[in-house]
Amino acid sequence: MPVDHPVVAEDQRLRRDADRPGDRGARDLYQKRPPVPARSAGVAAPHMRTWTRLGACAAAIAALAGCATQTSSTVTVSGTSLTIYASNPPGVPGSQDVLDAERLALKQAGSSAGSFTLRFVSLSQKPSDNARTAIQDSKAVAYLGELSPGDSSGTLGITNDQDLLQVTPTDTAIALTQSSPAVQGAPNNYYEQLKTYGRTFARVVPSGVAEARAQASQMRTLGVRKLYVADDGSDYGKAIANAVSQDASTDGITVTHGSASASAVSASGADALFYGAAAGARATAQTLFGAVNEGQNPRLKLFAPSALDSSSLASSLASTKAQLYVSEPGFLSSSLSKAAKQQFTSPFEAAYGHAPSPEAIFGYEAMSAVLAVLREAGSQANNRSRVVHDFFAIKNRPSVVGTYSINSQGDTSISPFVFSRLVRGTLVPYKFVQASP
Repeated sequence: MPVDHPVVAEDQRLRRDADRPGDRGARDLYQKRPPVPARSAGVAAPHMRTWTRLGACAAAIAALAGCATQTSSTVTVSGTSLTIYASNPPGVPGSQDVLDAERLALKQAGSSAGSFTLRFVSLSQKPSDNARTAIQDSKAVAYLGELSPGDSSGTLGITNDQDLLQVTPTDTAIALTQSSPAVQGAPNNYYEQLKTYGRTFARVVPSGVAEARAQASQMRTLGVRKLYVADDGSDYGKAIANAVSQDASTDGITVTHGSASASAVSASGADALFYGAAAGARATAQTLFGAVNEGQNPRLKLFAPSALDSSSLASSLASTKAQLYVSEPGFLSSSLSKAAKQQFTSPFEAAYGHAPSPEAIFGYEAMSAVLAVLREAGSQANNRSRVVHDFFAIKNRPSVVGTYSINSQGDTSISPFVFSRLVRGTLVPYKFVQASP
């Protein structure tokens, strides 16, 4: 299991190569503590095992009356050391900058929260393995991940099973926090212990709901009149395609749904195409956009969500005259606040020798927000339920991404996006948009 060394006073240097082998010493046992205020739960998901639960409905009572609401259960870390895990799976564009931004935030804030020493551990396996490693550590108090839109659907149930706060820096997938007619049962069906612990997943990045509004607004600005919408069949793709369809229709754009086929797009008479797809469908997006542009309608405007923001997609269209527009959460340099430049951008460049990737600022804020919550929790920073409760209680927090609050679903109140367009085989950022709430 690759881990970082503990981040303590004698080890405050920034490290580019943080993953080092660690030991698997004996785990401390969880301790029981008084319950904290209950969190929104919803409908229970299928049960998995948990290690410590307090106040669960007794079986006999449950048989007679049932358990209609979340129980007062809690998991508490013993000792004076707390661990924050970060998921850094291979092959995710910009992931190293996100991880480095998280390290920077921890270094700036210090290595302690009250009487607790903080350790930071990065995990470089696939997302589900990373999450399982985190919950096997009785010292874990928070998990930062995942990075690719939609990947959190495979990990939030794992962390929820042990009441471990999960904060994603960059996963915008709608169904993780909100219901969608395109994804049956979401988000409740992602949770393993929703009835026991309530929601334990949150994000500092705007969701796909806000991204869909930004997309529809940009389509209207670019003069789109008839939109063809297709998706890759993933929960992420279906949900954002549905949201874009609804918002575009509300904005007066005629919307047609269909398969991801160049001939179907051409037959529809649409002047724009939106393809909702996860990162795993980038090859399909390249084929679809290329075929539409070259063989069917080179004047067709092409729109893609943040999961498809990649150099490979852009380069595949380099020899064409494709009008491609891609949205991504973030900021243009000119739209960053003075505080963001002073606290994050300049220190990042000084520490790592290059400008941060667009997504890195959300990694910085994910860590900063978790650290603020741990410090506010004080002597209860080792109580996982308290940590989750306090994160969901964030209100009007000033930060490098702006002043925001976290709602009961785990979503942020701000929606900064950047649109990029294809210029000679490269996606070039050109417009900053604050999506409407």
